[in-house]
Amino acid sequence: MPFPWLAGMRVTAERLNEHNPIFVFKTSSEGRANTSAVAPDAHLTLTLGEGVWDIHALLAYSGTSGSGGLRVAWDTTMTIVSRRAAGGATELSTNRLETAVRLAVHNMNTEAEYGNRDPKGYQSQAWEDMILQGPGTLTLLWAQINSDASETTLFDNSYLKAQRVG
Repeated sequence: MPFPWLAGMRVTAERLNEHNPIFVFKTSSEGRANTSAVAPDAHLTLTLGEGVWDIHALLAYSGTSGSGGLRVAWDTTMTIVSRRAAGGATELSTNRLETAVRLAVHNMNTEAEYGNRDPKGYQSQAWEDMILQGPGTLTLLWAQINSDASETTLFDNSYLKAQRVG
């Protein structure tokens, strides 16, 4: 379907729905320990059709102070329209009251690092935004910053949201 609508086009359910956001939620929390090599997430993969897509990721995670933090990169078969924006706790963050925040721009496969808040029961959040052109897939890759026996957990309230913008 053409985007945006053109004069004279019929209103159909398919055309109305092509503008709705697409969500993928992590269906269960997952812990990783003793690894600093990023690997695909079991749930956070988007498969998108033709068009230009504005994509937002919210990553909820935790680990004990100094347990390795969260290392994030992306694997995609889509055309990259913009670099990704990455925001969250700095990689050295260990205190839930710390105000230092990482705000950076990266290539898709560059590994961004986010620190943990202590104690483990407190979740930290990182968010990443990118614009890609489809069709294709996008998969989150993640691990600990530093390999540690105390796991880093990516929680089931993490999600990807894609909105077609062109």
